[in-house]
Amino acid sequence: MDECLRLRGKTTRYLPRAHVAGPRGNGARVGSDAVKPREERQKVMIKARMRSGVSWNDVCVLNLSAHGVGIQAAEPPARGTYVEIRRGPHVIVARVAWSKGHRAGLRSQDPIFIQHIVKDTAATPVQVAGQPVERRRAPRTTQQGHDRSRWLGRAMEFVCFALVAGAVALTAFGSVEQALARPLSQISAALG
Repeated sequence: MDECLRLRGKTTRYLPRAHVAGPRGNGARVGSDAVKPREERQKVMIKARMRSGVSWNDVCVLNLSAHGVGIQAAEPPARGTYVEIRRGPHVIVARVAWSKGHRAGLRSQDPIFIQHIVKDTAATPVQVAGQPVERRRAPRTTQQGHDRSRWLGRAMEFVCFALVAGAVALTAFGSVEQALARPLSQISAALG
């Protein structure tokens, strides 16, 4: 076993000493099986929403990398759980790689555009005293709500009117057909 070296962690893979970098052979492996270097992380403190299962919770994003997110939450999800992190229009779907205490590390398959998420100032709603927090992309005014309700009312009125007019037309057609059916049958019997 002197030619093999156990790698760090709980893995049980052994490699010949020639494939291991570093003066004592405890560094990253060289070659096609090389361990990827840790991605550059940017420390941030961003409030976001996290969906785990069917529940939504507030989280604080502590750091971001090209494929990873470090979060702090009151109850972080268990390892292996898939979660969705939302901040304004930005959505990150990731899997929990580790969870300890109130912190967790998430791994995303898709690339994370750090600067877009960090610079998104419209994502943090400001609460005005006594008013609920607006979570829509474009807040609606009261007048827009009234106009939309009025338009929906008119559309429903038109649909109902069209249905009634169609029913009346079908009834009139049936009545005319019955009224003319007997004389037309007598005429065709006389001619034939």
